[in-house]
Amino acid sequence: MSENTSNITGDGNLVLQDINAGDITINIASNLDPDVKQKKESLKKVVNGLVEDLTQLKAQMAPTTQAGEFEPPDDEEYTKIKWRRLIQALRHKGCVLFIGPEISVDTQGNSLHREFYKEIVQDFDEIEYLENEGFFSPESDEEILYDMLDFYSKDFPKQNKIGRNLLEEFAQVPFDLIISLCPDDTMHRIYDDFAINHHFLAYDGTKQELNNGDDETPVIYNILGNAALNGRYIFTHENFYQYLNKVAIPSEIKKKIQDATHFLFVGFDFDKWYNRLLLFILDLEQSKGGGNRLIVGSKKIKVDIEKFIEKQFSFTFINDEYKKFAEWLTLNAAEAEILRNLNTTFIQNNFIALKNFSIKVSDEDKLEDLVKIEEQAKTIGDKIEKFKKRISN
Repeated sequence: MSENTSNITGDGNLVLQDINAGDITINIASNLDPDVKQKKESLKKVVNGLVEDLTQLKAQMAPTTQAGEFEPPDDEEYTKIKWRRLIQALRHKGCVLFIGPEISVDTQGNSLHREFYKEIVQDFDEIEYLENEGFFSPESDEEILYDMLDFYSKDFPKQNKIGRNLLEEFAQVPFDLIISLCPDDTMHRIYDDFAINHHFLAYDGTKQELNNGDDETPVIYNILGNAALNGRYIFTHENFYQYLNKVAIPSEIKKKIQDATHFLFVGFDFDKWYNRLLLFILDLEQSKGGGNRLIVGSKKIKVDIEKFIEKQFSFTFINDEYKKFAEWLTLNAAEAEILRNLNTTFIQNNFIALKNFSIKVSDEDKLEDLVKIEEQAKTIGDKIEKFKKRISN
């Protein structure tokens, strides 16, 4: 795997194995070297403290209530969607979610991406941002590299409250493949924050493969790059041209797309030509019988472009707010009992992580190896502290 690949471990099942505090113990033999024994005792105290934190968090969580019968709204846009088939596709790993940058807006509805791009070009005499095109002027990639890295790794996650809240709604739904065309990695961060097992991969200009041999673990793929990692993304026409010439979607991801029957696009401006071209790159011109292809969002697209997309790709436009659609989706998923509780997932998967850690510490008898794995406990502790702050806000 490349440096753009992440594998966040945990339990990917929707019905989680129930591990409690009593299942997590570190056994310490009496005949150990004193330094090894001391290190194990120290790690045992750390683990006991983390177990106590998780136990308290578990007690704070409201019990999951049984979903009642969902009453469909009297809404013309709602009735366009074949919900039973969509839920079936989700249950059988046959629905792909595509995330576009238009979901990330401020309280006035302005794009966080575009506002930042217009702001940074003020510091450059030789660089322009072509707003209608959505690209920067030629050869600007290296000039804006560090601005992009700093913004998307530090500032954007703080500003992107509306976009993040929306993606947390979608993170409750068991998509097998999520493809992001955004410069940020918000969905990956959400999965990481809630300890949801997944693979994450971002385009970096090289030929990539997942090489995981695991068809059960969901995948998040940043198809145009991840500026939060290295400041790089398809920011110019020339880079997009080079991308088209050598783009090679990882074979496992391509297979998931080919095998899927349902496609959901959220956050896209299809008036932009390269977003329409993307549909061809993904081989979506071949429609499958029984499939469901939806583009969600307030309809601002030109009529002739809408007709082209509908005829060429068999898409249905759902002219509605992203938030309302997410609510419809989660309500239907809850009724079908496939909805994921993010807080419960975090707590249970970290219980699992601590149990695995305690087994590893119990079995280890070399001081240097104990020191190496000690960092794992710190990582779990940091995530629990971050989680506590998040739910207290």
